Amino acid sequence: MSIAGRAIAMTLVAVLLLPAVAAAAENETTVSPAVIDGQRQFNVVDFGAVASAGDLDDVPRNTNAIQKAIDACAASGGGRVVVPPGTFPTATIVLKSNVTLHLEKGAVLLGSPAIKNYPFYRPARRRRYDVHMGRSLVFAQGADRVSITGQGTLDGNSKTKNDFIAPERANGHRPTILWLDECTNVLVQGVTMTSAGFWTSAYTMCRNVHIDGIRITDSTFMNNDGCDICDCENVVIENCDIDCLDDAICLKGFMPGGCKNVVVRNNRLRSLCNAIKTGTDSSGGFQNLLIENNHVHQTGIAGIALEITDGGTMQNVIVRNITMDVVGTPIFIKLGDRNRALYDGSTKFPVAGGVLCDVRISGITAVVDSIQRHNADERRMHNYACYASSITGFPGHRVERIDIEDVCITIRGGFPRRTAADAGRTVPENSRGYPENRMFGPLLAYGFYVRHAKDVRMNNVEISIAQEDGRPAIVLDDVHDSSFERITTQSVSKTPALAVKPNCTNVDVDGDKAARVK
Repeated sequence: MSIAGRAIAMTLVAVLLLPAVAAAAENETTVSPAVIDGQRQFNVVDFGAVASAGDLDDVPRNTNAIQKAIDACAASGGGRVVVPPGTFPTATIVLKSNVTLHLEKGAVLLGSPAIKNYPFYRPARRRRYDVHMGRSLVFAQGADRVSITGQGTLDGNSKTKNDFIAPERANGHRPTILWLDECTNVLVQGVTMTSAGFWTSAYTMCRNVHIDGIRITDSTFMNNDGCDICDCENVVIENCDIDCLDDAICLKGFMPGGCKNVVVRNNRLRSLCNAIKTGTDSSGGFQNLLIENNHVHQTGIAGIALEITDGGTMQNVIVRNITMDVVGTPIFIKLGDRNRALYDGSTKFPVAGGVLCDVRISGITAVVDSIQRHNADERRMHNYACYASSITGFPGHRVERIDIEDVCITIRGGFPRRTAADAGRTVPENSRGYPENRMFGPLLAYGFYVRHAKDVRMNNVEISIAQEDGRPAIVLDDVHDSSFERITTQSVSKTPALAVKPNCTNVDVDGDKAARVK
């Protein structure tokens, strides 16, 4: 099937099937329990929870009361556990099947700052993310039809004095705000999450997940990702506003199945790292992704980062209609061979030679520059320069069938002025390094650097740079069977629009009419 055919098929799956799945989950979990099957509401105050100004002495009482409400709700066949307005300090609570945790406007579940109040949980089977996951403010494992809704707040309390980081514990064994493991028919809607101790929200091996209209803010603690989707299938993330220190939305593939059928749309995203990313853990790969109509702003590393470095397969990815209002790198596509092993239960599988193919990117408008930093926490972390976009494989393993169309990149600055000498430097392979826009050092182009690639098509791409730069806009290195049409560049240094290295074959550039310098 051609890439256009795959795009049409993927669009049908993503636009028609997944929203239907999400809508079904929503209808099952958000209609008033008093109307459906006579389900009741369980107010946590009725079970002994006490709102306070954050008094940690209330943690045991509130944890017990909220858990009793959840257990009673589950035992009755399901319903809604209601947290009314007020601040309720608590330790870990565990959700059950057919339970909706509903936080009313003004309600706050405030996590304890003491690690002892977060019991350690392990996945049922051995997985590589054991080293990351273990503790959470809200946790569920193996639950079906589980929901978190409302206009209230889940507060991880990492901004107060805490003991989340300690040398005797693995770095990852800090509490997330939300961790749902092997759950099905999940709805997370409307709530605010703030001040996580680790990843803000994590979904591991879940199916049929709808994340809608949530807000993530004030997440400036180490490793504060926004949403981490790990080895999940049938996921819709939409209408969210995420502002965090680390990756805003991150898909990870630790297990053989990886992530499949994921839609990310209509979100507003800011990160000191990457706005939307696949990887770096990518053994299981990523298939059938639709990323559309998102607004990225003030993001320090990449707006879109598509990475396969651990032997998995990335295939059938559509990225379209994305605005990037100041970003370090608009597009970062990397196939590498770090090759972390797969785990499935107690079985460990070696991996080798991943695949990255069938990616269509269109309708991108991006401004490249240094980002604004809002507070001292942001100013002390992740201070990286801006880099050109790149599409790279490694020797013997090419990325294939990459389609870039209708892209406009305006480069204002954010990196030292580069000279013609930079255009002649040897770019290291670093194929086993941590995949990030800066992994190669300064690239040979200021717009796009493409290396170890086949069947790349660029059409209607505009790149302008406001500062002096001695490099071409686009450099092709070991690129084959590819075409470049309507490439327009604007540079004060009047460097070539496109440079093709001798190790490229069958590269079609539409002459002066297509590749021109203003």
